[in-house]
Amino acid sequence: MTGWQPTTAAERALLTAVEADDREGFLTELVAGPLLLPVSPAAAAGREPMAWPTAQHEGVTHVLGYTSPAAIAAGMPGRSVSYQVSGLVDIAVEWPDDEWLLAINAGLPIGIRLTAEELRALTAPVVEAERPLREAVRRQDPNALMSALLRAELVLPVDPAGSATRDLSDPEFPWWTFPDERGRASLPVFSSEARLRQALGDRDLVVVSSLQLTDHWPDLSWQLLLNPETPLAAALPGEALLTLRDWLGELRQVISEAAEQEQLRRDTARYADPSTVGVPVHRPAPESTDDDGPDPAAPLLLQLVIPHRYLTSYLDDGYDRAAGLVHAWHGPGRDTPTRLYRRLGLLGEGSPFEESDEWVAVLRWPPGEATPEAWGQGQPRMESLVVPDGTELHCLHADGRDELLARFDATGRRWSPA
Repeated sequence: MTGWQPTTAAERALLTAVEADDREGFLTELVAGPLLLPVSPAAAAGREPMAWPTAQHEGVTHVLGYTSPAAIAAGMPGRSVSYQVSGLVDIAVEWPDDEWLLAINAGLPIGIRLTAEELRALTAPVVEAERPLREAVRRQDPNALMSALLRAELVLPVDPAGSATRDLSDPEFPWWTFPDERGRASLPVFSSEARLRQALGDRDLVVVSSLQLTDHWPDLSWQLLLNPETPLAAALPGEALLTLRDWLGELRQVISEAAEQEQLRRDTARYADPSTVGVPVHRPAPESTDDDGPDPAAPLLLQLVIPHRYLTSYLDDGYDRAAGLVHAWHGPGRDTPTRLYRRLGLLGEGSPFEESDEWVAVLRWPPGEATPEAWGQGQPRMESLVVPDGTELHCLHADGRDELLARFDATGRRWSPA
């Protein structure tokens, strides 16, 4: 369109991709950037529900979206248009009709049309990655929210007028806050750079882990605003960050103690009898791993192996967190500790598991609506999670016995003996 020029970093990247005939780069930038949907002034002010902005072209309904206010002005000349900022991922999740097309920047050099199928395929990886967070926000579940944050990299906008340091431990770190409607200091935190751009546009930022953020949270009177001005918005008080920090500290301590106890056990076994020093320790012959694989008749259950040292924390203290390789249960009689260790790659230097183990404890639970589909498919996945209600704690013995020890009661936060 005559006279149009890109006005944002995203539009400049889109135009560069068009000129280079780089469709993959174009689509990648499109997913990462904000998308503006024209709406009525009343909808923009929140006084009425948003209606999808549609137009008819060749008998097909098109939803109109733009990448900036200037793009709206160029694509809809002579009209005063309000808009709502969204993102391609949110549009894909809420898409109303598979027969409709999405027209982005119609009439501009960076314009594109997408079918519903193309839209879903393009956004599927991000939709899947955000699924735990989206479910936690939908249910307003603070435990699930903190569990999702624990696994995520977080993006912090920084004060452009502040110090140049990007080290959170530096007293001069340029935290950027703003008051909420009650005057409380609020620190915006985003689950991705795309979410930050959706809410704030192009800004200087720093990417941190949840561990770094909780370790250096500057003030408990501040609240954390997660993804403000987006559909994945939630708020957590500073005290919740303290809870998360304490739990992370506890987990690190448990892991450290478990490693020390395991090393002590190995050293004691190795040197208890001076006459055995320098003599190779006898190990049983490796067990064959030529099993029949997963039982096709077994229901899909997820499983996670826990080090021996953790067992009392679950049974005695009502521990409700877990971290490790989430994998699909193979079915009754299909596993022993050694066979499971080998399949998951849990043996080796520094591992708390040994081939000679007579038993091992596992957590086992059915996937729920919020469970990512990938957890039960393909390779095991390293995850941290809040133990779902009804999770079973089993003891898997070397002779193949599978002993149910307890079930988790999330309401009472306790493990009830089987």
